[in-house]
Formats: sequence, structure tokens, C-alpha cells
Amino acid sequence: MSQNCDRPGGPPGQEAGAIGRVFSSRVTRTHPYPRPEADLSPVAPPAPARRALLRAGVAALCGLVLSLALAGRTGAQDARPTLFVFLQLDIKSSALEQALQKQLPGLALTVFGRFRDFQDAVASRNPDAVIAISPLLDMDHTKAALQGVRAGKDWEAYQLVATAAGPPAAWAGKTVGVVDLLGRDGTQAFATAAVGSTEVKVKRVAKIEDLLPLLEFSATDAVLVPVSAVKRLTERTRLTLTVRDLPNARVGLPAVAIRNEKNRAAVIQAVQKLDAETRSLIGIDAWSAR
Repeated sequence: MSQNCDRPGGPPGQEAGAIGRVFSSRVTRTHPYPRPEADLSPVAPPAPARRALLRAGVAALCGLVLSLALAGRTGAQDARPTLFVFLQLDIKSSALEQALQKQLPGLALTVFGRFRDFQDAVASRNPDAVIAISPLLDMDHTKAALQGVRAGKDWEAYQLVATAAGPPAAWAGKTVGVVDLLGRDGTQAFATAAVGSTEVKVKRVAKIEDLLPLLEFSATDAVLVPVSAVKRLTERTRLTLTVRDLPNARVGLPAVAIRNEKNRAAVIQAVQKLDAETRSLIGIDAWSAR
């Protein structure tokens, strides 16, 4: 009797083939790894997406380079001693700043046109040095290291300028105009002492060029003008003006004060090298050490 090891239900060869197909199908479905012929390369983004990514990358790189450049330049500027300048001159602040910057490239220099702006900046930013008229330094209890002089004097006279009618005989109820040299209280004290009356009203303006409109529009009875600016003032108007000397109207010339002793030598050496034209521009002809 022959023994048959195949399962019943069909010929032996047919049953073996069926079992093989079932086994192969199960292996194929349950195998945890991809088939060898599968494409495993990453799918590239569409062309528009690639261009957008490229532009974003370039923009980020440019921004980084620009930031590093600006940071380096700012650091270089911050390394220079800082010098603040406040002078009431018959020249625009921007023109004065340009002239001084050409002469003082080793200093981080800022010129202010208004007293309040200068005062606030000094308080908040604490510069290494300042150039201002000596009475302003005295108000700040700061000692001058260099005092400007002109014709051997360290002060400048102010004159009283009025229309053809002349200044009033008595100042009670009258108004005098003056540039804001020392803030409200300081300028008020200077003007009252200059005209010799505590009853005068004082009208402050920001710049010397603002004095002439006060006379032209009868906003004041007279104005106080530094001697060096009187000639140009009279040339700018068709009004007939009268000029009077005042015995008690003197203001100290520009001076240099050091606020940070670490940079004293650098500031002093730089300022002393100002050429004659620039010194004349700020109203002096020489520096005197103090």
C-alpha cells in the first residue's frame, strides 16, 4: 500500500503549487522592508517652490551680511570719543557740524541747534566732552579745559538793536528779544542784566536768524545781538536799525569741557588742531589752556 503525504482534495502537484502561491503572497504582503526595485530618492519640490526657497535663502544671507557690517561700523563709531557742541552762531547747525566733522574725524561729533535738545542729550547720553559758551559750562558746574579767545579776550559783547525809533527809555511793559543761550532762567537773568531792568519782558528765540522777524513784525521793542552778528543782521533787512552798546552785556566765548577723563588727551589734541578758518567759524581765533 502506497503512502501519500499530500493533503486530500487534489493531485499532489496541484496542492503543492497552491501552498507555494499562498506562502509567497503572505511573505510579500507582510515583509517590513520595501521592495528592492522601489524608488527611495527624495521627491524634488516643484520649480516655483524651489525658486521661492532660493530667494528666501539669499535674502536671509544678505540680511546677515548687512547686520554684521552695520554692527562693525557702529562699534567703530562708538569707540571714538563723543563731543557735543552747542553754540548760538550766525550759521546753520548742519553747516557747522559738517565743517567740524571734516576737522575732527577722530571724534563722534554732534552739533545741537537748540538749548533744550543739547541739555537733554548731555543728561541722557553723557558725552566725553562738550563745546559751549563758558557761562553754560558754569551753570553745569563743569570746568573748561580750553577757553576760546578772540583778540585777546575770552568774552564777546552784545549790543541792543532796535528800529529807527530806538529802544525805549523805560523798559516797564516793554519786550526784548534774545537767543536762548542758557535756558529760560539763565537767559532771563542775562537779558534783564543787559538792559538794566527787571521789569522787561524777555522773548527767547531758538536761533540768531529768528531775531530779525521780531523787529520786522513789531513783536519786540529791541533785540540783543552778539557784536559779531550785528553786521549781517542789518544787511538782511530794509529796516533802518539803531545799534547801542551795553556795558553789562558780555557773554563768555566758546570753551571745551571734558566730562570723561579717560578721553581728555584725545579730545584736547583734536580740538587744538582746528584750522584758523574753523576757529573763526565758531567765533574765536585761538585756544587758551585752563
